[in-house]
Formats: sequence, C-alpha cells, structure tokens
Amino acid sequence: MIFKSWMSYLKDDVKITDVVMPSAHNACSYELNAMGCCQSGDLFEQFSHGVRHFCIRLDTDRKGEIVVCHGVSKGGPFKRDLNDMRRMLEENDSEIFIFDIREYYNQKFGPVTLKFKADINQMNDLLEEYIQPSKYAFTDFDDINNVTIGDIRKSGKRYILYNFEKAYKFSVNCEYDFPWDKRINGLKAEGFSKEVTKLFDLGKPTGLNWFQIQQTPNLGTEIGVKTPKSLDVKLRPYFKNIIDDVANNEKYLSRANIIASDFMTEDFMKSSLILKLNLSKNNIKEELRDDFLTKLEEKYNG
Repeated sequence: MIFKSWMSYLKDDVKITDVVMPSAHNACSYELNAMGCCQSGDLFEQFSHGVRHFCIRLDTDRKGEIVVCHGVSKGGPFKRDLNDMRRMLEENDSEIFIFDIREYYNQKFGPVTLKFKADINQMNDLLEEYIQPSKYAFTDFDDINNVTIGDIRKSGKRYILYNFEKAYKFSVNCEYDFPWDKRINGLKAEGFSKEVTKLFDLGKPTGLNWFQIQQTPNLGTEIGVKTPKSLDVKLRPYFKNIIDDVANNEKYLSRANIIASDFMTEDFMKSSLILKLNLSKNNIKEELRDDFLTKLEEKYNG
C-alpha cells in the first residue's frame, strides 16, 4: 500500500524541508480522555496512513514509569509506542521519520505551574532499547535547510530525533518553526478554514515548518472549551479547501512541509490531500508521478 511506502517515490535531491509529510498532532493521545484525545489510532496505524512526523509528549506516572500525555491527561507507558516506532522502522526501509519527542511544556493555571517530567537517563535507555538512535538517528548535518532525502538515504539512517533542548543522545535542535495564533486557532470551523493558512505568514521562511490544521480549544476563544473530536467532526468538511488554498498560493506551497492534524486514521482523506502537494512541488520521480497520483486518488475516493 502506498501509504506505507510513499517516500520511495521521492527524488533524491528533494530537501527534507521541502517534502510534504502528514503529521499526527499529539500522536500518542489515542487512549486519553475526551479532552486529551487527538488521535483514534496508535502510532503504527498512523504510519500506515502515511504519517511520518510524530508529535510525542511525555510525563511520569506515580509509579515512576514514563507515560505519554496531553497536558494533565496521562496515557499508557511510552514503551508501548516505542514498540510501534520500531515496527515502523522494520516495515519499510524506504521511509524516513521525524520523531518530535519531549516532556510536555509547563502549564500555568493562575498561581500554580504544572511541570511534566521524563527522566533523561531513563529516556536514553528506552530509546536505545527500542529504536537505536545510535544506529538510526540522522545527526550528520550543520544546517537542516541543506539536507536532502538522498543524504539521509545514503547515510543508512532512518529518522531525525528532534528535541529543542537536545536532551537525549543523538537528538538534534535544528531550525524548526511551528507558528500558532490563539485567535486563528480558536475560530469556529468555517472561519478557521479561511484564516489558518495565514500561519505561513507568521512563520520563518526557512527550516522545518510544522503547519497545524487543528483548532485549539481555549477559554476566551470563539470555540471555547470543546473536545478535539467534536472540533474535528465540524472541520473535516473544510479540510480540502485548506489544502487547496496552500496549493494555490506560491508562498504557502513553497513552505508546505510538515502538515499536522488530529484524527489522522479516521480515513485516508487527510493524508491523500497532504501527500498530493508533493506533486505540486515536483518532489516525485517523473516516471512515478502518474502511479503516485492514481494510488492516492484510489484511497481518497475509496
């Protein structure tokens, strides 16, 4: 199936910052409570739906085990998701990943600041046991803007382990932008769909670009506090319009890179639309363009 091997269609000279890849926002939140749940499938299911960038946030439970989380909502042990990550690496050696892994950021509620912790030594042990960053993490670069798919292929490496503090062995802090605006991300579905591409104007012109197509429930916003699922149901009918707006704007298309959303495994609609942008950016091997488009449209229409 193309979604497990779509990177095999990419030209060697395409820069990693130009590849358009589906991303799972809060990838490990599939078993959290309704307010914390942003995905319905586990990491391997997300991989099977084309996802190659994984947003993973961590904390520690009362027993001292590192667990996945979305804010105060805690999930299962991280080692279970690491096992899925190992399966991805074993499934198809044409595929390259970006694993964005860190502790959840501090959250302030009035005078109280909640802090999240995942012991670095324990993390290093877990990462090495399951996905062997010493062997598979790509670190041999000075500037992410110059890294091509061919560079990673030739190195024999399989993923970039991103952490802005370089907290883990073989993790990197490369140029990486994820613009967000409380007003835009807090709009109702129709208004959000018309405004969200303006996030490209807020971001930097270089580096990895993480464009997030999901609303963010917050007090004081138009949507207020809603579950991610209820928001996604109303936003899905507008998803194609958003991607078309990216495709039809030269500046936005040039910056299209990591495109994230919630509930990536509901069907193949989101990934199909995101991946088709690689055709618009001329990232696909010429002799495989028709096959790439045909297989994407089969799943999208199916």
